[in-house]
Amino acid sequence: MRIKNMSRLRFSRALFKGYSYLGLVGAVCAFCISFLPSLLPRPWLFQGIVTGVSLAFGYGVGTFVSWVSRWLLEWEPPKSVKHVAWWALAIVGPIAGLMYLFLSASWQAQVSRLVGEQPQDHRYIFRILIVSLLVGVVLLYGARLVRYLTRLLINLIDKLFPRKISIMLGMLIVTYVLITIFNGLFFKSFVRFANNGYSQRNNSTASGIVQPLASERSGSPASLIDWTTLGYQGRNFVARGPSTVQMADFSKQKAKEPIRIYAGLQSAVTPAARAALAVRELERTNAFDRKVLIIANATGTGWLEPQAMDSVEYMNNGDTAIVSMQYSYLPSWLSFLVNKQDAKDAGRELFNAAILPENARPKLITYGLSLGSYSAQSAFSGANDLKYTTDGALFVGTPSDTELWKTITTNRDAPSPQIDPEYNAGTSIRFIDSASDFDEPTASWKKPRTLYLQHPSDPVIWFDFDLILNKPEWLREKRGADVSPSMQWYPFITFTQVGLDQFLGVTAPSGHGHNYGDKIVASWAEVLTPDGWTEQKTEALQSIINTYAIE
Repeated sequence: MRIKNMSRLRFSRALFKGYSYLGLVGAVCAFCISFLPSLLPRPWLFQGIVTGVSLAFGYGVGTFVSWVSRWLLEWEPPKSVKHVAWWALAIVGPIAGLMYLFLSASWQAQVSRLVGEQPQDHRYIFRILIVSLLVGVVLLYGARLVRYLTRLLINLIDKLFPRKISIMLGMLIVTYVLITIFNGLFFKSFVRFANNGYSQRNNSTASGIVQPLASERSGSPASLIDWTTLGYQGRNFVARGPSTVQMADFSKQKAKEPIRIYAGLQSAVTPAARAALAVRELERTNAFDRKVLIIANATGTGWLEPQAMDSVEYMNNGDTAIVSMQYSYLPSWLSFLVNKQDAKDAGRELFNAAILPENARPKLITYGLSLGSYSAQSAFSGANDLKYTTDGALFVGTPSDTELWKTITTNRDAPSPQIDPEYNAGTSIRFIDSASDFDEPTASWKKPRTLYLQHPSDPVIWFDFDLILNKPEWLREKRGADVSPSMQWYPFITFTQVGLDQFLGVTAPSGHGHNYGDKIVASWAEVLTPDGWTEQKTEALQSIINTYAIE
């Protein structure tokens, strides 16, 4: 009997030799946790990478806890306890991992159906398993290399100091080196690489885009702004848009050539100079004589959503002027991370330069999508400032760090929920989170109207550092229509989930995530309230906009 037990012990040691028990416990827990549902469905490759990183991270945390506890307590459990614990882990670990792997298929199918996506085939779970194990193993052995080098360093320091001091010094030195390498080699190199890549793209021109000849466009021969300075997205904006023929065909009336003004990063040195140049362009084109003037705040790359810009021109038969300026050429998430102040400066400078006395201007509307919404709202000190200085506003997919949005949401009327707040009885500012909200009575909605368009499943809106330690209201209240009832809040975990969801936001089907194309026409109709506009016209125009490809 003793020989049999000894053989089992030797087998368990051989099976798990070189691995930390608590490290493996942490790996199993992190592996399972990585499958918990969040706001948006995850493609199998994305899920596999996330799970692999989680697995390695969990192993690292467990190993660190084991090392600290051994160092502080200087105690080892009996061999018999270790033997039972290892075999329990050998049985429970794989069962728990496989159970969560199969559960994830059901969770992801539920999330997919809620946002209108076809659920992935259950066979993809095996791809997820393979990718996660490959990623986890690569990271684990990379960490082991670091551990080996750390031990070499500690042994060198051992010759000068007592063992515990040498361990602490060795750990501190390695940690410092790793942080320096991460910041200097990886993060800064990544930013530099991204900067170079997007800079080159900003200097290029999309296929099929040519310099406009109409004097109503920036970059034209008559413009004060040179075509070459507009940037990639600026050239797209001024060269595209509905023609007078297309608008006349829609409205059955003669249409005007819409005015599109854009100042690129290279058009002037500072935000104030670009804003001043854009206003001179407005004056040159007689934009202040148009029916509607839209101050459109771009996203990080300088992009303006064609669905939103074209809709407002169709709706007003071309009697419009749209003005915007660039503050970055990086994607919004990276621009927000590197220097979100540029977005705020651009929003304030453009609005302050373009605003005229109410009796000397057209209907003045401010607009922004995503980081553009953050930029737009930076021009206002509060809800009353917005109300008395504009003739309306449309803010789409607003990031949670936006002060005006945060203030309005925090001070909403009770008992309205965070995902669909009511502010001051909806007399000036309203929120729309689903298509059914457009059916609500608007008689009490006075002009000027401000509309916030936001989806319950949009991670850009709900990502907040407060998620790390506090359960958000949008998960304590009744869930939004496209948010899984299986999604729960966990410290640190939900913060990471929603952060990762942002990479999937724009790929969600229209009407979910960070994709608002299906509601843009109805939203403009609510804000602008054009004369003679009907629901039939909204549907007809939306059918045109729905043919646009997502860029």
